[in-house]
Amino acid sequence: MPNRDSEKLITDGYTTTLLGDELMVCENMKHIRVTSVPSYTEVGMIILCLRGTAKICIFDNIHILAKNELAVILPGQLVSITELSHDFLCNIVVLSRALFDDTLSGFSRFSPLFFVYMRSHYWYELTGEEIERFKLFYGSLAQRAKDPTHFFRRESVLLLLRIFYLDIYNEYYSKSHLMKGGSDMGKSKLAHDFFCLIMQHYREHKDVAFYADKLCITSKYLSMVIKEASGKTAKDWIVEYAILEVKAMLKNSTMNIQEISIKTNFANQSSLGRFFRKHTGMTLTEYRMHR
Repeated sequence: MPNRDSEKLITDGYTTTLLGDELMVCENMKHIRVTSVPSYTEVGMIILCLRGTAKICIFDNIHILAKNELAVILPGQLVSITELSHDFLCNIVVLSRALFDDTLSGFSRFSPLFFVYMRSHYWYELTGEEIERFKLFYGSLAQRAKDPTHFFRRESVLLLLRIFYLDIYNEYYSKSHLMKGGSDMGKSKLAHDFFCLIMQHYREHKDVAFYADKLCITSKYLSMVIKEASGKTAKDWIVEYAILEVKAMLKNSTMNIQEISIKTNFANQSSLGRFFRKHTGMTLTEYRMHR
C-alpha cells in the first residue's frame, strides 16, 4: 500500500493521501526516495519532471529524466531512482497495486507483454499540449479523489486512470507486431495472471508447478501458453526475474554475497552461487568484477 512504500518514496512537497491510502497525489516534490539498490516496487508511479534531472533505471534500462518528461513506472518493475540534481522538482502520482490491477482489469484486450514493453519504454518527452493535458488529468484526479461528497470517488478515479493508461497501452498496441492477427483472450488472461503471480512470488517459488497449481492448470499447459505468448517458457521468466534482481544487487558494491542471498531468499551463498552460475555461466564474483 502506498502509505508504507510512499514514505520511502516521497519527501519535501505537498502530498495528499486519498482513497484509504490507495492513491497519493504529490506536487512540487524535491526527492523521490527509492533505494540505491534496484528493488521490485510494489506501487505504480507517474512522474512529471518540472525541472532538473534524475537518473531512472528499470531492468538495466537507464534514462536521465529531464524537464517536461514523463516517467511511467508499473508495479513489479525492478527500479532505482538516483542522482537527483539539486534543482530537481516533480509532480508524482503513486497508486497501490490493488488500484493499478483494478485499473487494468477494465482493458478488454490487455496483453501481458505490456509489462515487458514498459521495461524500456517508460519515459516520454511531452509537447506543450501534452503537458497541459497531463496537468488537467493530474488536477482532475486529485479533485475527484478528495471530494467527500462524491459517492463514487474510487470509480471516478479508476475511469481517469484507465484513460491515462489506455493512452500508454495504445502506443504499445500500435507498435507491437505480436498483436497482429488476433489472440486467444483466455490464454492472454492466463499469461497475464502468470506474470502477476511471478511479481508476487518469484523469490520464494522458482518452480513452474507452484504457479500452475495457483492457476489450476498443469505445468505443461502453462509452459505452452507462456511460450506461445512471449517466446519464452514459464521457467525462463521465473529465472529471469530472480537473476535480474541478483545482478542489480551485485552492481551495488555495498552489499556482500551473504546479504544478497538473504534478501533474495536463497538458503545460503552456495545455493545462490550455483543458481547464478547455472543461468549466467559466471560466478557471482566474476559478474561483480566485470559488471
